[in-house]
Amino acid sequence: MKLAKVFVPAFAMMAIALGCIPAQSTESKIKIGVAMSNFDDVWLTYVRDAITKWASAHPDVQVTIVDGSDDTAKQVGQVENFLAQGMDAVVILPVDTSATGPVTKAVVKAGKPLVYVNRKPTNLPKGVVYCGSKSIEAGIMNMEELGKCMGGKGNVTANWISRPSNAR
Repeated sequence: MKLAKVFVPAFAMMAIALGCIPAQSTESKIKIGVAMSNFDDVWLTYVRDAITKWASAHPDVQVTIVDGSDDTAKQVGQVENFLAQGMDAVVILPVDTSATGPVTKAVVKAGKPLVYVNRKPTNLPKGVVYCGSKSIEAGIMNMEELGKCMGGKGNVTANWISRPSNAR
């Protein structure tokens, strides 16, 4: 499953980051807050399902997933709530990457591991992780594969963009 290629590394990075958290009693779980941009998107539903499945396979982890409803202010409040609730780590699928600066600063200041997924904010500080793809390069690769599957026949063109020299 291609989705696993995105989330297994994201949660593996989170697990590595969580290794820096002081040892806890065996009765307490590691708490991860996941702030998603919205629940009404089909792809993001797959993402949420993959996270939930991963969490169910890790009984020592408690994952709380919240819906930002495509509202930046709401998502900021949700991340602030995660910090107030003492979450051990935060994962964000941002509503608006240009509005992530204050949230990033707050999570880093709180000393919590932070992973951004799918949409990469600019100027991430050291230690903040991004897991996702470069959309244009991924789109080009998808269209090339589609062209191969179609045997080079059909009417699919991408004349509006040139292939980046560093894309596969």
